[in-house]
Amino acid sequence: MTDNASKAIWAVTPAGARFAEVIAGRIGGALYVGRAVDPPPEGAAGFTRLADAVGEAFHRYEAHIFIMATGIAVRMIAPHIGGKTSDPAVVAVDDTGRFAVSLLSGHAGGANALAEIVAGCIGAVPVISTATDNAGVPAIDLIAEEYRLEMENPAAVKAVSMAFLARRSVRRHDPYHILDDGLREWTDSCNESGFGNGPGIYVDHLICDLPGDVLVLRPKTLVAGVGCNSGTESQEVIDAVCAVFEDHRLSRASIRGFATISEKMGEPGMQAMAEYFERPLEGYDRDILAAVDGVKTPSAMVEKHMGVNSVCEAAAIRAAGRAKLLVPKVKSGNVTVAVAAVTSMLSA
Repeated sequence: MTDNASKAIWAVTPAGARFAEVIAGRIGGALYVGRAVDPPPEGAAGFTRLADAVGEAFHRYEAHIFIMATGIAVRMIAPHIGGKTSDPAVVAVDDTGRFAVSLLSGHAGGANALAEIVAGCIGAVPVISTATDNAGVPAIDLIAEEYRLEMENPAAVKAVSMAFLARRSVRRHDPYHILDDGLREWTDSCNESGFGNGPGIYVDHLICDLPGDVLVLRPKTLVAGVGCNSGTESQEVIDAVCAVFEDHRLSRASIRGFATISEKMGEPGMQAMAEYFERPLEGYDRDILAAVDGVKTPSAMVEKHMGVNSVCEAAAIRAAGRAKLLVPKVKSGNVTVAVAAVTSMLSA
């Protein structure tokens, strides 16, 4: 929740509207009030039918605060609930201001934290029913978010959380040691073939076959260096990158960015490729690329045309910092692709 537009605060009674005003004044939010609230608070949007208004606005906001009976709030949001990774946070507050209940997306959406904040605004009691919070065990979905790890199979969160609640150790494959601080006491290290029966946590950019109750978390550890001929169509660039990642069983979710030579930054195909993957594209001058160590396949032809003997490999290594070349140059039509992996998340 970063600005007023990211939260909606709903009230259907004059008493509820007063609490809504206080909350909005403290933490911001767009106010929505029913016809019974007359006069409405300044700047509030009115609605005739709550169900219609909620249906139209539900996915436009990161969070909703309903100042009304919990049962009403549940009925309003029920038709629009999709999943814990996509639903907004929902908090319900009774219109006497006694309780602030975390109702939906407690961890992933931030409803638990929001319930605490709302309760503090009006002197209410926060009500949080998430088992891991109440039992004092790690919330793996929050930990993944904190360390910017993309969850590939969020359904496995339940198996890991249940193991933590039962105080059972969980196997963890984590070659970058990203989760050591948060989970060292709760997990046992293993390699990718060490998962047997029971839940586990897999933190890696490599794709491998794993049991269904192993939570797969993708770290941003890969940089793709890309070169192309002038005028290369964007789809050809995108297809070349996808093919390299598929052939080498690398997760595209682990791409932290793309790199190339400065002269190629203006290529529409390169820009469109970066937009497609929603990752930054960085360009390096030829003197910087010429100084990069670790290039595996220098090219006299590239040096003749670009003034440097490597574009994709050198750019990938340079952008990844302290890195190792994971995939040497692969040429596909008008495109070359190489992939470098950071050697330490601390240096990345």
